[in-house]
Amino acid sequence: MKNNCLTWLVLFSILALSVASSAQNATAVMPLRFGTIFPGIPKTVSKYDAGAAGEFHISGIAGDEMSVDFSLPTYMSSGPHHMQMIFGETDCALDSSAAPDQSNPGYNNLDPWHNITYRLGSTGLTIWLGGTLIPNLVQNPGDYSATIVLTVIPTGS
Repeated sequence: MKNNCLTWLVLFSILALSVASSAQNATAVMPLRFGTIFPGIPKTVSKYDAGAAGEFHISGIAGDEMSVDFSLPTYMSSGPHHMQMIFGETDCALDSSAAPDQSNPGYNNLDPWHNITYRLGSTGLTIWLGGTLIPNLVQNPGDYSATIVLTVIPTGS
């Protein structure tokens, strides 16, 4: 009996660029996790979904303005097999408060396909990212992965 269940994890990496003397640091806190996927059934992970949404943290000097830019994949792969990924124009949220709240972020419904400019708070800046997978009706089982690149550049403002 063939198991039609797919389990995999989206892996991502961060590229943090610094051009000022300030000490900025970008960290991947939580990978975007879709869990078990079934052929032909799309699966969405909300940016509010703690433990499944991708989470990034940027630290540095409070008040420094950062330009944040995602490079997002359109497919996940497992060897020669691919699965479509969709990131919608409201799949990103961020919070620069002292106690970031994923369920009620300070800056919500952001488009991860466009550059986001925001100031660091006293504890930095936390970013959450959700997305949707669209498996084919005859999707091959496997461990699928993709890379999300986050570029952080201080604006100097």
